[in-house]
Amino acid sequence: MAESAPPGQTEKRGGRRPAARLGASHRRQIDAPGLGIACMIAGGMLISVNNAILKSIPTSVPLGEVICLRALVSLALIAGFVLLRRRARDLRVSRHRVHLLRGLLQVASMFLFIGALRALPLVDAMTLVYVGPLIVTALAPAMLGERVGRHRWAAVLVGFAGVVLMLRPGGEGLHWAAAIPVAAAFLGALRDIITRRMSAADTSVGILFATTCIVALASAATLPLGWEVPTWRDLALIAVAGAFVTASLFLLIEALRFAAASTVSPFRYVALIWAGLLGFLMFGEIPDGWALAGGALIVLAGLYLVHRETRRPIRAPSSDHVA
Repeated sequence: MAESAPPGQTEKRGGRRPAARLGASHRRQIDAPGLGIACMIAGGMLISVNNAILKSIPTSVPLGEVICLRALVSLALIAGFVLLRRRARDLRVSRHRVHLLRGLLQVASMFLFIGALRALPLVDAMTLVYVGPLIVTALAPAMLGERVGRHRWAAVLVGFAGVVLMLRPGGEGLHWAAAIPVAAAFLGALRDIITRRMSAADTSVGILFATTCIVALASAATLPLGWEVPTWRDLALIAVAGAFVTASLFLLIEALRFAAASTVSPFRYVALIWAGLLGFLMFGEIPDGWALAGGALIVLAGLYLVHRETRRPIRAPSSDHVA
């Protein structure tokens, strides 16, 4: 699934909002890079397990039904977490129209990505969706007014060359479904750009809760298109997937609290290793040479962008992409 971790914990320069008003997800950062890296690796593993579970759900269960039921599980877990901590105010958000747009982009991205999981090998779908950070970089000049130098443009081009290799244009291995996770990544990039511009007054939990509510409502609207009564096995799989994706998002938020984004971001690609192992063990999938070569270019381009990011001055936090 294509999802995003909410913004980091530092405030924009010149901000005057006291940290106490930003909620639990905006607490004082702790300098524990080892723990942050561990959270990022564990979060990547859980999101890979979530995607593997979604792929194992029969295609006879409509996508809207799967997404809606999983969102309801996530909402229950988020609400329970907030109530246990007695911080219901963390769920309040401002700029409701922006949240609505962000939620709708999330819905479309999720439909595309889960559809891709049903048609592509697990590691291929996850690798292709990792072009999201490259798309954000490409769109940043026009939509955020950010300057992108020639080195970052080179990384974007290398990453898209990897996508072309995985699409295999003109080859017998061409699979139309390979374009679906790229489209999901594009919509996810638009969502992340919107997240960058959202008010720092909204907590990470609030953003996550608002988006999940929109996902649940929008996917429930697909009921007239045809839902079926899921089996107990399918319900159990969806519930477990919801628990895994919620725990993954929490770990990714914690990773950014324990360490700088530039420290933990490279470890997001460990999720591809988990995806490869799960794809082989659960579905007998073995990536071919084209997929490995294209995936390597995408990962290298993403890592280079992270490297360049560490050389930039400190700026307002951005949203990290997660699969």
